[in-house]
Amino acid sequence: MEQGYLSALIAFAFIGSYMVPARFATAKGISFLPSMAFGLLLLEGAMIPSLRVLWARPPWLIASILSGILWAAGQGLANAALEEISLAKASVFFNINSFLNIGVGLVVFHEASGSRAYLFLLAGGALLFLGAWIVARVSPTPTKEKNLKKGSILSLLAGLFWGVYFVPIQAASAGPDGAGLGSAAISGMILGGAVPVLVLGLFRGRENLTKRNLALGLLTALLWVGGTLCFLRANQSLGLSRSVPIVNSSVLVYAGWSLFFKELPLSQWPKVLGGALVVVLGVVLMALSK
Repeated sequence: MEQGYLSALIAFAFIGSYMVPARFATAKGISFLPSMAFGLLLLEGAMIPSLRVLWARPPWLIASILSGILWAAGQGLANAALEEISLAKASVFFNINSFLNIGVGLVVFHEASGSRAYLFLLAGGALLFLGAWIVARVSPTPTKEKNLKKGSILSLLAGLFWGVYFVPIQAASAGPDGAGLGSAAISGMILGGAVPVLVLGLFRGRENLTKRNLALGLLTALLWVGGTLCFLRANQSLGLSRSVPIVNSSVLVYAGWSLFFKELPLSQWPKVLGGALVVVLGVVLMALSK
């Protein structure tokens, strides 16, 4: 189980950083997605063995592709949201997926055993939300925020998709021979998420597929794939109700990047640090739930 927590923490760092390269791209919002999809498909070439594993088991392949489609839908909404509000604010609303995953893990996959485990998981989840709420109250630099209402709605919708996109993979893993799925699912997720996005991007025009954007898209893809591989390993060891909230506390990493990009004033560091400490306490409670 210790390996599961280590994987979740690595995913926490990678997932909290993978949207940063888009800040340097000339393609903004949803227009950057085809560049990321191109990077993902380049990486797919290194995952042929995993793809063969999925091909030999059609239910695994279908589940992985469906997860990729759901992830891509959330990613498109998230990219659009980040054109309206800061990373720190948007990630707070993304965090709704933590509660969806806790609920699915407890109710559907029965990941808790006994009232003590439920109590620790729910208390930890509440602290994660409180820490995110503290960060949400941080006042952004006025010129870095356009439409708070629109950005908040888009972020919430992204969180809803991200709250369910691991469910098909988790369901396939829970089957009689599902133990072998694990990180092999990433190859199917790339197909489900990247192919439709790249085709749509080429259909709409290639003007955004510049060398700069493609390089940044590849960097984004590397961070996302690395984080998701660790995410899948953590899910296999810890279950959705524990691994997802730990990884999604990357709201703190987003807040740090927002400070770096001067989306948040340095005077707001105490609130960010306070939110971080509350989130860490929530993670510790969830880790003690077993």
